[in-house]
Amino acid sequence: MIQLLTQDGRQYAALTSLLLKHGFADVAKSLGLSTAGDETGSSGASAEALAGDIEQLGGAYIKLAQIISTRDDLIPSEYIEAFERLQDDVSPLEWPQIEQIIEQRFDTKPAKLFASIDKRPLASASLGQVHRARLKDGREVVVKVRRPDVENEVAKQIRSLKRIASVVDKETSVGKQFRFGLLIKAVEYAFEVELDFRREADHLITLGENLADFKTLCLPRPVPQLIAEDVLVMEYVSGIPVKDVDGSVLLERDCESIAHELVDAYLKQILIDGIFHADPHPGNLMLLTAGENSCRDGAQIALIDAGMVIELPPMMRRKLGALLLAFGEREGERAAALAQEMGYADEDFDAEKFRVAAARVVANAGGRFDSMSLGRTIVRFLSVAGENGLTLPFELILLSKAFLQLETTLCMLNPSFDVQRMIRSKTAELLYHRAKEQANPGRVASALLESAELASQLPERLNRITRLLSENQLRINVDAIDESTLLTGAHRIANRITSGLIVASMIVGASIIMQLETDWMLFGYPALATAMFLLSFVIGCVLIFQATFSDRASR
Repeated sequence: MIQLLTQDGRQYAALTSLLLKHGFADVAKSLGLSTAGDETGSSGASAEALAGDIEQLGGAYIKLAQIISTRDDLIPSEYIEAFERLQDDVSPLEWPQIEQIIEQRFDTKPAKLFASIDKRPLASASLGQVHRARLKDGREVVVKVRRPDVENEVAKQIRSLKRIASVVDKETSVGKQFRFGLLIKAVEYAFEVELDFRREADHLITLGENLADFKTLCLPRPVPQLIAEDVLVMEYVSGIPVKDVDGSVLLERDCESIAHELVDAYLKQILIDGIFHADPHPGNLMLLTAGENSCRDGAQIALIDAGMVIELPPMMRRKLGALLLAFGEREGERAAALAQEMGYADEDFDAEKFRVAAARVVANAGGRFDSMSLGRTIVRFLSVAGENGLTLPFELILLSKAFLQLETTLCMLNPSFDVQRMIRSKTAELLYHRAKEQANPGRVASALLESAELASQLPERLNRITRLLSENQLRINVDAIDESTLLTGAHRIANRITSGLIVASMIVGASIIMQLETDWMLFGYPALATAMFLLSFVIGCVLIFQATFSDRASR
């Protein structure tokens, strides 16, 4: 901890103070953060107060709290509810700050860019806030502005949290179980994606194209001329966040169809497209207002805030698909085997124990909201993996977060919807798409080129092999034990054993001769016995020298 005190003193002190203030001295000690002089704060401090203090610490802590809010294996339910508030309810910036950022970015005042702009924010989050506006051509838009200097602040916080997590994971049992370094990696990736609003604009376009076949879904389109690193202008979506919709409104909609299409769209994003909206909490899904301006005619629900979008490489996408299918079919042993392929194991990894624990988790996954959800199954799976010495990719943390948030939204729309049954029903289609992906023209052309190269070189290689066989020159090199070295070592051992036996025999013989009377004396003892003792001593010294120095030098 001395290294943490010197390199990350402020972060160390802030985190320790936070835990002690809210009565988590035991947690601080288990994390190795508390010191002998620390005093425990009031254990009666509320979860809301803790969320407020986390908000004051800055963006990285807020994002970490958001991710931890999906881990009910780490924190109690009251803290989960308090941390969920941090999703879109952070203290807003004053309007003059927002106006200055927009003016610096586009070299003109907001009043000249927009026909009108509301100075009151629609929402305020850890990275920035959103204001409603109207363009000169009459289009309704929203303006998303990044908080000033948040990039440098977050980078410093993440560096410190990574070093703290590294020590915690190595030196504490709770760290080895929950893999805090993995959580910090997820935070780091989320910020890497979210900090540049140009990437969000690209994600809005890409996701909109990928989900074009889902007629009830839409995403707002960015305004190309008003896209910058820290300012993003996009279409205004007229509607009500799912979290604020009452029952009477839901009764007027075909919520079962909407829920079905949402799950179908997410499976396509994750398993087929390899890029998915990873923040589908009820505040980021808007139930569109009929008859008013929306991002697509006929759409009923919109996905907004495409800052946290996760990209999955093809290999991981295929393994995730197989893992989700294993969860859906409750094949725990298959899921454990896939997890071992995806992750990396510690030296003390217990494969058999993990297989049994993973199979139990998957078997207990009921799939309904009054039982265990798919997102919670992934959380439990991550937990048992960590307990048994297996570290899984951090993308699984973000995937579990996305599924838990999606399931919360689906529960509001249609409480009886069964996500796992939906996944099982999509198995054949997912396998078809996977096979189609493997058989795309690029892969087929590559395989044909390799086959053609092999076919063109095969006759020459066969001729070379047959010529060597006919001339008795074919040799096969086997990288095995060196027989000569092995025989030399065996001879050396045999010689030393023989020498040892001779020395022992000479000592026994000299002891017997010592008892006989003789005129041949040396140093007052029988000469022959004395000579045998001396010779035995010399041979013994030689053997000890060879064993101690000569063999070590040869090694």
